Amino acid sequence: MEVRCRTTNADVTKRTPRLAQLAAFCCLGWNLPALPGTPLEALMICGQGRSWRIPAPDVHPASAAVAPALLSPSVSPRLDRTLAHVLPFHEIRVKMRKRFYIFIAIGAFLAYSGLIEPNWLEVRTYDLKIDGLPHNVTIVHVADIHTKQPGYREAKATAIINQIEPDYVFVTGDLLKSSSQIADGLDFMSGLQAKRGVYAVSGNADGKLVASIDRGITPKAYANWRFLENESVDCGDFTLVGIDDPVTCRDDLAKAMVGVDLARPVIAITHFHAKKLLAKLVEMHVALVLSGHTHGGQIGFGPLVNRIEYAHRSKFIAGLYKLDGTYLEVTRGVGTNIFPLRFLCRPEIVVFHLHG
Repeated sequence: MEVRCRTTNADVTKRTPRLAQLAAFCCLGWNLPALPGTPLEALMICGQGRSWRIPAPDVHPASAAVAPALLSPSVSPRLDRTLAHVLPFHEIRVKMRKRFYIFIAIGAFLAYSGLIEPNWLEVRTYDLKIDGLPHNVTIVHVADIHTKQPGYREAKATAIINQIEPDYVFVTGDLLKSSSQIADGLDFMSGLQAKRGVYAVSGNADGKLVASIDRGITPKAYANWRFLENESVDCGDFTLVGIDDPVTCRDDLAKAMVGVDLARPVIAITHFHAKKLLAKLVEMHVALVLSGHTHGGQIGFGPLVNRIEYAHRSKFIAGLYKLDGTYLEVTRGVGTNIFPLRFLCRPEIVVFHLHG
């Protein structure tokens, strides 16, 4: 004996055989009365033009009479409804394939943006004419190191900078992460080599370092590097002005400009090009302003960059801008913060070849 399962739903022929079998078997279990010792001999499921048989032991004669009535479309609507909700095999396959591709895409994104791009340093070079500059000068600008237990990225950045053999290296803040040790940042500074000196200003993540300097625990100058706190340095060919961090309201431009001759070329370094500060520097006709803090957005993909907190810090996110007679350069930085990812926004070291 065999029992055939038929339904008026035309889609049953497209259902996956095993799912249809399972659904029909469950329906039989729900609909058939409890008849001890009377299992069905066979269950036939129609799908894709073929039949699948589930054998069973000997059948009680009552099964032959009960089963056909229960399985008819008019008598067993539950079976129709159950099979109608079983997804076609090709739909299941498409959905699984989509989920697989999404999973692979997310994994590839995290691997690339978390492991590859943050360590893929780029060297960006600018050749600028500075009025009144008597000699050619090579400057390297780095920012936002955010070092914690210096590793591959810091070592690579140091090697690239030293290979350039610049006249000056300017570090515009955020040597540390908030959880970093002061020694981590100072080790990076000590590894930098420049013919005429390494100068730095503090950033908003350098709270421990600033407090240590203010207390006299950490020196402002050591070996070949020096921190500038709202002060200027005569570098011979130009005057360097170091402005303390505007983000933590430590900047004092009036103090930093004391004794500065604006008739000579002036280069200003600060952690962040705050709107009011930048307007004053442009008004003073400062030749070049170097800044960081934005990280270039860290995520350089158009639809995402505006959702990143860094992108709202300034309309000048990364690159070289000319504002009247003043050049502003905002670096994407070397490290990462908040989230350890970079995508379409490689870390960078900026090189300037200045000439008169």
